[in-house]
Amino acid sequence: MLIAGCGTTLIEQRQHDIVDNSQATRASCDAALAVQQDAIAAQQQALEAQTQQLQALQQAIEDIPQPQPVPPAPAVSCPAPPEAVQEPEPGKLMVGRRETVWLEEFGLALPARIDTGAETASLDARDIEMFERDGRNWVRFSIVHPDSGESVEMERRLVRRARIIQANTDQAERRAVIRLGIVVGDVRQTAEFTLSNRSHLDYQVLVGRNVLSDMMIVDVSQVNLAPLSRPDDSSP
Repeated sequence: MLIAGCGTTLIEQRQHDIVDNSQATRASCDAALAVQQDAIAAQQQALEAQTQQLQALQQAIEDIPQPQPVPPAPAVSCPAPPEAVQEPEPGKLMVGRRETVWLEEFGLALPARIDTGAETASLDARDIEMFERDGRNWVRFSIVHPDSGESVEMERRLVRRARIIQANTDQAERRAVIRLGIVVGDVRQTAEFTLSNRSHLDYQVLVGRNVLSDMMIVDVSQVNLAPLSRPDDSSP
C-alpha cells in the first residue's frame, strides 16, 4: 500500500510539472506574439503616415498654379539678300554656258557650248579624210553651214592626232587636230581643235579649257554674255 501510494504521488507530481511547463511555454509564446503584433501595428501606423504625407504632397503639387502659355514672338520678315553677281576679273571676258563664236578661217559664226570639263576645243566635221601635200599631212573635211544647211568643204594642215576617251565609253578615239583662229566677244586667239562628228549634238563647236584658260570666266547660269564680233580682217 505504501508503495502504491508513493507511485501515485510521483505520477501526479509529473503531471503537475508537465502542465506547469506547458503553461510557461504558452505564456512565452503569447508574449512573443504580442511583441510581433505590436511591431506590425507600428509598421501599419508608419505606412499610414507615409501615405498621408504622399497625399499631402500630391495635393500641394496640384495646387501649384500652371504657367500661362507664352505667345509666340511675331515673325520678322527679313529682306532677301541681293543676288550675288559674279564680276569678271580685270582683263578677263565673262561668258555663259552658250555663246556664238566666230571662226576666222571659215568666216562663219557658229553656236558653241562652253565646257570647262573639256581639255581641247572641238569642231563638228564630216567626211574627214587625211592626205599629204608638199610632204606634210593635211586633213580634208566638211562642215554644215549654220544658215543654209549646205555642206562646205575645208582643208587645213594637220597639227597632230589626239587620243580622246569619251565619258560614256572606255574605248579611245584618234582624232585629227587642226589650228583655227577663234573670236569670242572681243577676245581673239588661235587654238587647237579636234575634228569630230557632232551631228548628234546641239552645238557645232565645243569651247574647251585651251581657249578659256587665263582669258575667260564662265557663268554657267547665263547664256550669250559675249557679243558676237566679226573682225574686219577675217577671210572666208
